[in-house]
Amino acid sequence: NMDSGKLDDTQLKALREFLPTKEEKTAIDQYVKNASSTEESKQAAINDFCACEKYMLAMMKVEMADEKFQCMLFKYQFDHKLNELMNGVTTLINACEEVQKSVRLRKLMAMILMLGNQINTGGSGRMAHGFTLDALLKLDEAKAFDKKTSVLQ
Repeated sequence: NMDSGKLDDTQLKALREFLPTKEEKTAIDQYVKNASSTEESKQAAINDFCACEKYMLAMMKVEMADEKFQCMLFKYQFDHKLNELMNGVTTLINACEEVQKSVRLRKLMAMILMLGNQINTGGSGRMAHGFTLDALLKLDEAKAFDKKTSVLQ
C-alpha cells in the first residue's frame, strides 16, 4: 500500500533523506549481532537505540524503501503539478482562441499583406497571398522618406 497517510511532501522528503546508507545498515546489523546472544539481549540492544537508529532499523526491513518514498512523493505532488500545467495550457488555449477571433488582428494582418505587396511589386505584378512571421520583423526596417519613421509608426 502506497498511502502516505497525513504526511506532506516535506515530511516524506525528510523521511526519505534519513533512510540508512549501506554503511549504516552494516553497522546496525553488526551491533545487533554482537550484542545479542539471546533474544532478550537483542531486544535490550534495540531498546537502547535512539529514535533515529530505531527508524533506520525499521526501514532496513522495508524492501525498495527509497523507490516507495519516491512513488509516494510523486503521488502527493501529482495533482498540484497537473493543475499548474493545466492552468498554463488553459491560458494558451484561451490566447489562441482570442487570436483566432480577433477581427482587429485580422484587419491588421490584411493591411500588412497589402503593404508588403505594395512595397514588393509596386501594386502590379504577382501579389503574395501571405507572409511569414519573420517578415513582420522587417516592418521595423522599412523606413519612410525621412529615414526615421518606420512602417510600424
